[in-house]
Amino acid sequence: MDKSLPSNTMPWRLSWDTILFIPLCLAQLWSSQVSVLVPPSKANNVSLIVHLTHIFYYDPFPGLLLLTLVLYVGADLWIRGRLAFVVKFTALIAVVTAFVILPTMAAIIFRQDTAPHLYIHDGAIQIEEAIKFLRAGKNPYNESYANTPMEQWPFNESGLSHNPALEHFVYLPFVMIFSVPFYWLSQTVVGWYDQRLVYLGMLIALLLILVRLRSRPREKLAMTMVITLLPLFVPFFIEGRNDIVVLFWLIGALSFLQQRRLCWAGVWVAAAVASKQTAWFILPFFVLFVLNPSQRQHWRDLIPRARALIPALILFTLVMVPFVLWDASAFIEDVINYQSGISPGATNYPIKSLGLGSFVLGFGWIERSAAAFPFSMLQIVFGGLTLMVLLIRQWRYNTIAQMMLNYALWFLVFAFFSRTFNDNHLGFALTCLALSAFLGLPDDSEKV
Repeated sequence: MDKSLPSNTMPWRLSWDTILFIPLCLAQLWSSQVSVLVPPSKANNVSLIVHLTHIFYYDPFPGLLLLTLVLYVGADLWIRGRLAFVVKFTALIAVVTAFVILPTMAAIIFRQDTAPHLYIHDGAIQIEEAIKFLRAGKNPYNESYANTPMEQWPFNESGLSHNPALEHFVYLPFVMIFSVPFYWLSQTVVGWYDQRLVYLGMLIALLLILVRLRSRPREKLAMTMVITLLPLFVPFFIEGRNDIVVLFWLIGALSFLQQRRLCWAGVWVAAAVASKQTAWFILPFFVLFVLNPSQRQHWRDLIPRARALIPALILFTLVMVPFVLWDASAFIEDVINYQSGISPGATNYPIKSLGLGSFVLGFGWIERSAAAFPFSMLQIVFGGLTLMVLLIRQWRYNTIAQMMLNYALWFLVFAFFSRTFNDNHLGFALTCLALSAFLGLPDDSEKV
């Protein structure tokens, strides 16, 4: 900036958050326009969801959304201070409402008007049915889902005529337990339930958490954008995949870490870890951040910090142990063995990977997608080496941003060598990578 010129004669320049907002917003506009080219078919749930992203953008919606984009850019150029943030955030929320919240609500309504296996992901159906099993006193990890709406869900995998997921509940217990009160409330009030009601509530609550994070206004806006408008997030959220659950608990934990409330941060991390396996990869980095042994003069200094993690350990134990005691073999089979392709008595889930699995299938290293392959061994080798490097790095620079970066990188390594590395997994990893870049405090004093 040329300081010799008065501020009112300075050339206009867009801020970096606006430069990020423009392509993300236009990507959603473009995808909504081309979605009309995908004919909706009950034989393919993805086509139904994609079609929903278009129906809201008939006149006058395109003009209104374009005005929202203009409002954001205008606030960036002509308004300063807190008012600029308020206007920008309002414009951003309007876009999120149009592209994420309203289509999700439409998918819920269309599902109620058609059939319970349409306009929704089979994972969300399975959680709903698991809640029913749990309320009936049945073990969700020991039941078959063959006589549920999940059986009618369109399953199209080459070489498989039967969806093996019907015999395996792959999700961890807390996402199911946490949803039980909402299931009861929805059934009592409206007479039906859709798992995405919980996900919508989490998304809205997450937006409020992001506003309260100790970051610069532009960083708050950027974090909101990469979470809610990433093309690898929007359609999967509408469909009902549950990455929002882990993001909600982990970002809430980050907020508590910034406030130096280690106990509550640990509880929220425990909730994430007890909800989905993708959260497991933050554990070594979170524990290292909390204990921060490189800054301690004596091992006794670690005791108060270790005590702060006791409530988290209690919550994790209360959630996981009852299901292990109920049927340990069924629990381990569903949440670990089956997904890892090391189940001795079950059909392995077909390889669906953006990483190594694509080479395994593309180069013909195995004959069929459900065949065994040593993915787990490769994960242990390369994941172990990566973990050592990342822990050394965090030992030297023990910050929240470094913790999140390490988490995203370690998860990416494991996902690359995983049997199932789906598109939403890549979107989740990229979101966490981006978050690590926006988590610096104004005074860069986030060490505790």
